[in-house]
Amino acid sequence: MVSNADRMTETERVVELVTNGGEWRTAHEFVRETLRRAILRGDLTGGSRLIQADLASQLDVSTTPVREALRDLATEGLITLDRHRGGVVRELNWDEMEEIRLIREQLEPFAIELAVKGISDAGLVEAERLCDRMAEDVDLADWVDLNRRFHFLFHESTGAPRLASILKGLEEAAAVYVAQAQRAHPEIRRRANEAHRAYVEACRARDVERARKVMAGHAGMPIEMTDPDERRAGIGQGGHGSGPE
Repeated sequence: MVSNADRMTETERVVELVTNGGEWRTAHEFVRETLRRAILRGDLTGGSRLIQADLASQLDVSTTPVREALRDLATEGLITLDRHRGGVVRELNWDEMEEIRLIREQLEPFAIELAVKGISDAGLVEAERLCDRMAEDVDLADWVDLNRRFHFLFHESTGAPRLASILKGLEEAAAVYVAQAQRAHPEIRRRANEAHRAYVEACRARDVERARKVMAGHAGMPIEMTDPDERRAGIGQGGHGSGPE
């Protein structure tokens, strides 16, 4: 049972993130992205209660955009909804990340072939722009979002909508594991950034085999770079890591 004092602490942590800035078109997007950032950064850890009325008050919005944002986050797998007009941040289960890794390793060789052949020159320019932004000393939640957008760009370039939809769903589900692992092991960011650059170059050369080699094991990096004891202990919970020191 979470006390009112504890509940206020959780929402105040969310409000603290708002001061970092960000541009959203709607109140719904504002609430969703603020909560997503808080979860990815570890400000809202597994088991944290999210009460619609409290969040609406703290974020100075009505309960409608809060309700819509909570539904979106539930769809992404970041929270579970409850019957009391709110939600709970999901406790991580690393068996899920292992399953995601195994599925991606089966699908991605085919997806990479399609993406290498299908991505446009404009798409490669956008991919390079995302690489440049990820190389900056950005906030962890921002990096995870940029990483997701980078991979989405290539998934969409496959020209296979069903395959892209599956891979994008897996990418969304993996985001919180990527963030948690990176909080404990900031070197993951450097390795991922290097792989992204190499992948763009392989795609520019239309070299399918090189692209596959570059991305081999990429999906499993959060597991590879952590050990079972760390994962059982909830690595990085409550941290605010923003990248390599």
